[in-house]
Amino acid sequence: MPDPNAKTIKKSDYNRILVTETVPYETPLIFSNDGFYSICKKPQDDNSVLNLLFQRLVLAKGRKKFFTIPYQYKIRKTILDYRRLSVIHPISQWEMKQFYETYESLICHYCSISNFSIRAPQRTASVFYYKNSWENIAQYKRGAVEETGSDKRHKHSSSFFSYRGHDRLYKFFNSNEFISLEKDFASLQTLDVSKCFDSIYTHSIAWATKEKQYVKSKIGLSTFGAAFDSLMQRANYNETNGIVIGPEISRIFAEIIFQDIDQMVQARLAGELYRYEHGVNYSIKRYVDDVFIFAKEEKISRKIYEVYADCLNSYNLHVNSSKSLTYTRPFFTAKSKVVREVNQKVNEFSEKFLESKNGNSILIPKEIHRVDRLVHSFIDSIKATCSTNSVGYDEVSSYLISAFFERVKRLINIDSVDQEDGSIDQYRDAVIVFLELIFFFYSVAPSVSASYKLCASVILLSRFSEMYLGPYEHTIKQRIYELAVELLQGDLGAVESDVDNFIFLEALNVILAISDMGDDYLLPPELILKLFQGKNSYYDLVACLFYVKDRDQYLSIQSDIISRIERRLVDLNSIQTDAEQACLFLDSISCPYIDRKKRSRWIYRFYQASSAPKPVKQQIDDFIENTDENFWFVNWNEVDLLNALERKELRQVY
Repeated sequence: MPDPNAKTIKKSDYNRILVTETVPYETPLIFSNDGFYSICKKPQDDNSVLNLLFQRLVLAKGRKKFFTIPYQYKIRKTILDYRRLSVIHPISQWEMKQFYETYESLICHYCSISNFSIRAPQRTASVFYYKNSWENIAQYKRGAVEETGSDKRHKHSSSFFSYRGHDRLYKFFNSNEFISLEKDFASLQTLDVSKCFDSIYTHSIAWATKEKQYVKSKIGLSTFGAAFDSLMQRANYNETNGIVIGPEISRIFAEIIFQDIDQMVQARLAGELYRYEHGVNYSIKRYVDDVFIFAKEEKISRKIYEVYADCLNSYNLHVNSSKSLTYTRPFFTAKSKVVREVNQKVNEFSEKFLESKNGNSILIPKEIHRVDRLVHSFIDSIKATCSTNSVGYDEVSSYLISAFFERVKRLINIDSVDQEDGSIDQYRDAVIVFLELIFFFYSVAPSVSASYKLCASVILLSRFSEMYLGPYEHTIKQRIYELAVELLQGDLGAVESDVDNFIFLEALNVILAISDMGDDYLLPPELILKLFQGKNSYYDLVACLFYVKDRDQYLSIQSDIISRIERRLVDLNSIQTDAEQACLFLDSISCPYIDRKKRSRWIYRFYQASSAPKPVKQQIDDFIENTDENFWFVNWNEVDLLNALERKELRQVY
């Protein structure tokens, strides 16, 4: 019987690559390549503004420089550490799409060589598995159906390729495979590659796909490796040192290089000096650049570690020895221990006020005597667990928010609430409990991935209260509003980062999510001012504009943001190389909250910079008239942020 959650994908639709392979996962809620994807599929009228934009900013017609500069931004990785991510210029993204079209089978071939890898492309995907829990909440979606069913299915798959192994590392630790490795091997050593993507030398892709000596003697030979090398360089300012971080294509690039390193390691360990057989004396499992060495005894795992480190060196990559950990059986890390305990606490806690029905797909609330007491006792129990295990909230908060989000979906998976028998009060209390806990655990350790789950919970609970909790709708929305304001006025809003290009996505996404509650719950203008003061980065500008729209109380903020955009678009001579300017320009000219005259002026300026004949007024009017459906990266008329959140959930493969 076919799996009801399996959806077919149109393999010939290569534009899908632009949705799944070329942009980072960690972006503001309103940013995606969905509009770009649709524009690439549309037949173009030769005489239109849209056609010139497509020719110049996607197909690179008339360009003088053959590289692009990505829009780089940093997000928080830990309290002290940052992760740098890149949005690639549409021109380079299009080149990546063409590269996949030409080489899709070779990509799979070069990713099938190693026995060590637990996450590698296997073949072009023809189906993907839809998370059932999202289908149950379709009743909370707003507006018309956003796309035709089949189009939505093709586009919203999580990745262009289907993968062998595990799509997330935690699934490996919870697998039967891990249990059998523990049965066979007494020692486990982890190996951390230092600043892997920053250190990868792009030319080394050619070494991985051909013998190094052969490559050096045939420089200039057009091969798969040379094509991939040049593609990644051109997308990153012609840099040969380091590759862009964030898009799936970069992980595939790294995977091919690591597959070659794995082979070198295996061959060296099988040689005269060691005579170690993989699967007998040792086993190595690698998830992109995380390496796990299992061995019969610690002495062997240490030797293997040295050999792996040496083979990495031949690719100019190095280990971070301070992050290497050694375990002896049982392989139980502090984190896995604490997550197991926390999971138990969540289950016990849920049973106090929720009852499972219908094979666990629905949760019905029970009576809660004191909401505040229930919330505090749970927080105290998590505090005690973290303290006993010497770990901080940041080790468990994302896990807790995910666990509550899954329960939120089951709580609202109903089609009526009885107004008479008191159950409406029980629903109100259960909703408040979830909101208090999700906001608490988010505020003590915010992360970008948790922000998507917080946003989805907020939007779903707000709409659930509208549909089913009549007299308490205001109670729920008011509490969401208070918790959000508290969060944004507290530590979350106070982050004055001296780090260049830092984007506070954890706050941006919360601001965008509460905009879903409508005009009665708008943030005070002074708070918006404080949060966006001095922020001139593309993401900050479009997120602020999306939030304030053209509402009266924000007009001075709106006009300030538009002047900042104007300053960024004064000179468009670098628009074919500068990804940030290209994205900002394309989103601004399709923004309904910016005066038409201004947008027309920017379009004229673009024609000038492109040395194209001046357009007639009618062409510009036609373009502006149709920007509703011709948006690029920000859909200014997005009726439903829930769709954006669902897409995020489907695409989280790494």
